[in-house]
Order: sequence, then structure tokens, then C-alpha cells
Amino acid sequence: MPAKSLKPSSASLARKRFQREEALDPHLPMLLINANGDIQHITPAARTLLEYPGKQPLDPCFFTHVHSRNLQQIWHDLAAMARARKQQASWLLRLRTGRGHWRWFQVRARNLIRDRGGILLLLQPLQLA
Repeated sequence: MPAKSLKPSSASLARKRFQREEALDPHLPMLLINANGDIQHITPAARTLLEYPGKQPLDPCFFTHVHSRNLQQIWHDLAAMARARKQQASWLLRLRTGRGHWRWFQVRARNLIRDRGGILLLLQPLQLA
């Protein structure tokens, strides 16, 4: 019986794509923040996912979009990234949308401070069952 090839899941493919991502793909929901948490760039896909259409202003401080109960772990990991001790992190957190609602996301962070001067965040919304 021939061996079946297993196709990687879409989440696995997105993770691999994220790991080798050099430029911010406008089709992926990504943010580039500096070590202070200031948003340097947000892709159109991330604006849509966070419900900030077109030219609607977005607070440039990433931390203002994060629920207070999720801040401590993020601050800890970002500080470790700024000191170049940590290369990647992943969080389950609530982000405030442009409509003022809280929405759960899995966020993968990659330390690109040396290469791009920031930390790359990939947002993945969590669906409630």
C-alpha cells in the first residue's frame, strides 16, 4: 500500500511563511512595532482584521490596543526581545478593534530588531465555538 503524503495545515503553512517573511506581505495581518511598542507599519490585512477601515486613525501605541490582563506577559517578552535574548514569542490575547470590541487573537512575534529595526507580529483571530 503506497504511503500517503500528509499536507501541512494552513496554520502550519502560515507559520512557515511567517518565519521566512522579510517584507511585510500586505495580504497577511502583520504589524511591525519598535522596542517601545510603537506601531511602525500595519498591513492592509491587519487593518481589516482589526476593523480599522481605510484612513481611520489608529493609535500608534500597540499597548493601547491590548487588554490590560494580557499586558504583563507581552511587556516581559518584548523587553527580552529588545535585549536580544528572545527571538520569538506567541500569545493568546485580546485586542481592541476599531469598533471598540475586544477580540481574541493568537499573536506570533518575531524579533527582527537587528534586521528591520522592529518586532514583527502576525495576527490570527480565534474563532469561538
